[in-house]
Amino acid sequence: MRETDDQTGQLLARARSGDGEAFAELTGPFRRELQVHCYRILGSAADAEDMLQETMMAAWRGLDRFEERSSLRTWLHAIAANKCLNHLRASRSAPPPPAPARRPRRHPPAPRGAHLHLHRRGPGMSQFYSKPFMKPGRL
Repeated sequence: MRETDDQTGQLLARARSGDGEAFAELTGPFRRELQVHCYRILGSAADAEDMLQETMMAAWRGLDRFEERSSLRTWLHAIAANKCLNHLRASRSAPPPPAPARRPRRHPPAPRGAHLHLHRRGPGMSQFYSKPFMKPGRL
């Protein structure tokens, strides 16, 4: 257990000095669970992947502010949750996308109530049933 803590401490020191490979080795084991965490909040695989990238960028930039009061895993989860919640807030406040352009109609729309007139034209039902081969109640 002590050896793992020493190795993590060394990786953390290297990552803080700008070693990207050390940072990748530190955060790599958590990537999948962070992506799932983001997906559960956002409900979109594409947005979850985007927020995972944002989380990793924020963690890389803020690595010098990681105080080690909690585990690296907990710290990364907190960053991911905040990134996802901010994304949800921003998407709610953004105006909806513009509606797609509609093609003009070939014919003007029928006047209101026109469908009623179509049913009233032609022979009435009594004329239809008066044919010798059709009788009411028999189809």
